[in-house]
Amino acid sequence: MRLLHTAIKMSLVGVIASLIARLLSLDFWITAGILAILSIHLTKRDSFVISVRRLIDSIFGLLLATLFFISFGYDFVVFSIFVFIFAYVSWVLKMPEGIVPGLVLVSHLLNEGEFSLALLGNELLLIVIAVAVALIFNLFYPTSTEKELQSHVESIDQLVRDHLYMLHLLLKDPLYNEEYYRHFERLDRKLTDTIDIVELVDKDLLFLNDHSYLAYFHMRKEQTNYIRHMYRHALKINKVHPFALEIAGFIYEMSFDIGIYNKAVVQLKNLDKLQIKYKASALPETREEFEVRAMLYQILNEIESLLMVKVQFHHLYPDFNQKRYKS
Repeated sequence: MRLLHTAIKMSLVGVIASLIARLLSLDFWITAGILAILSIHLTKRDSFVISVRRLIDSIFGLLLATLFFISFGYDFVVFSIFVFIFAYVSWVLKMPEGIVPGLVLVSHLLNEGEFSLALLGNELLLIVIAVAVALIFNLFYPTSTEKELQSHVESIDQLVRDHLYMLHLLLKDPLYNEEYYRHFERLDRKLTDTIDIVELVDKDLLFLNDHSYLAYFHMRKEQTNYIRHMYRHALKINKVHPFALEIAGFIYEMSFDIGIYNKAVVQLKNLDKLQIKYKASALPETREEFEVRAMLYQILNEIESLLMVKVQFHHLYPDFNQKRYKS
């Protein structure tokens, strides 16, 4: 859908910019449409930043070329030297987006063969019209909204709940561990794909965007890394252990608290009680039990890290749920 909207915007800005240039009786009016199309990108932020760079660099190229042609003549050798200098400076200034449009406009000056203030003004108007039309479309064309990000929040939170639910089943029933892990891998791929979409949506919010949504999704991604570690530890457990059943129950209860609110602090307190209980328990009597309890201890550490990531997020964005989910 995003690609479709981008194609629509490209078509519209190309036609409108060309028509405006033609109505103003500008020479090479079709160039305005082509340059406008080049200024459209997948997200509003990218389009805005690149369009401004393209405008500045193209104007710089026109003025530099005019200076070269007046000083050394309208010659292909002069043009070649200009291309080298212009391209090099554009890259140094981190504005390479203006190289191609600038060269297209400068080629019009070269074809004229002599200095013309009217032609220089014509070229400046072409790039200004192109960038202006593209910017207006990028700002006002309806695309992603904050509600879309909220729907992705709910989607990703559900994926994390599913991760934890499958983990609690794995600890209770290690016999089918390979099936649980395959399910986790499918969920993880879906989560990664969703975050890729969200990164594009985040760039469509130009104003009043503190990037808290993006931070939220990366926080969830980091949490899934800890869940992956827990899966790997759980896969090494090949028998049901009483402690494993308790931890599975804790993970099951914790899965219901996955959401936008900061419930991690309470869960950390419950986890601390669980750790104290295990430390006070009798030492393992066999090597096999020792290895199982060692894996379970690692899982508890991963749970603690998972919860701490959520706590840190709310320290950075304490009003996340109030700002986004007003009733």
